[in-house]
Amino acid sequence: MTDVISFDFDAKVIHKVKPQDVAAAVAKGRYCWIDIEDAAEAESVLSELNVSMSTIERVTRDRTQGQFVMGRSSVHFTLVETGLKGKELQLSALHVVLGDGFLATIHSQPSPVLKNLHETYEDDFYASARSGGFLLFELADYLISGYRATLSDMSKVVEDIQSQLLGEDGDDVLEGLSTQLTRSLLDYRNAVVTARETIYELATRRSPFVSESTQPFLDRQTNSLERLAADAATERTVLSEVLNLYMGIVSHRTNRVVDRLTIVSLIFLPLNFLAAVYGMNFDIMPELQWKYGYLAFWGVVTVMVTSLILVIRFRRWI
Repeated sequence: MTDVISFDFDAKVIHKVKPQDVAAAVAKGRYCWIDIEDAAEAESVLSELNVSMSTIERVTRDRTQGQFVMGRSSVHFTLVETGLKGKELQLSALHVVLGDGFLATIHSQPSPVLKNLHETYEDDFYASARSGGFLLFELADYLISGYRATLSDMSKVVEDIQSQLLGEDGDDVLEGLSTQLTRSLLDYRNAVVTARETIYELATRRSPFVSESTQPFLDRQTNSLERLAADAATERTVLSEVLNLYMGIVSHRTNRVVDRLTIVSLIFLPLNFLAAVYGMNFDIMPELQWKYGYLAFWGVVTVMVTSLILVIRFRRWI
């Protein structure tokens, strides 16, 4: 499905345009926003606007990877939208093609950024818009809002993991969710950093497709993206520290168990020695012929065990 909206900034009028009439509307001096909900449909629409085949091929490949390519007839960049479904990070590509008199957004999955833009573009247009750059600014603004929401949700997941790791469910969390979230935080930060670089390029590079009045507003958005990237790195550090703390606790518990086993071995080692000595088959063993030999054996055992226990208590080995 392709939705086309044209803007007449002089007359302050918005028109709905059929996809096949986009080129004619642009020729009349109207600025068009073309929202294509299937990357496979992009070729027929973009080719009518003289977009290069290399750009169309990149769009139709629909890779979830940020990129920025400035060409002679258009600028193509890909933004990666993020969302948290349950506790799994969802990434989706939003392709944007800027050309002379138009902005095209192409996506194969529902886009929360474009959904918000569809709900507010009329108010923004009538309030202050003077060029098609207002769509770029709103696009960046809603993208950042989505990043903030995703990071907030991931922060709550990090807090839940911290509580579970320090509780009774640590092993189950460690096996799956913690490592998955660590990877998700890295993917999220990569998406934010890529978006920051893209917005920075739009804000600083001269292009006939981005008005100079829009660039300062875009430049300010890079600061927000910079902070989000830093916050994502902080969350990843916090998660790593929690995992290290948990591993330290597990190691401490293991050491305590080993210490107890060592103490038990220490007590039974001399007893094993005595048992081994008196278990030998020698004919001449005076203690075996002594009337009180059996009692003497247990007396020696009792003294040895009691002495060892007192030494252990005195040394505070347990």
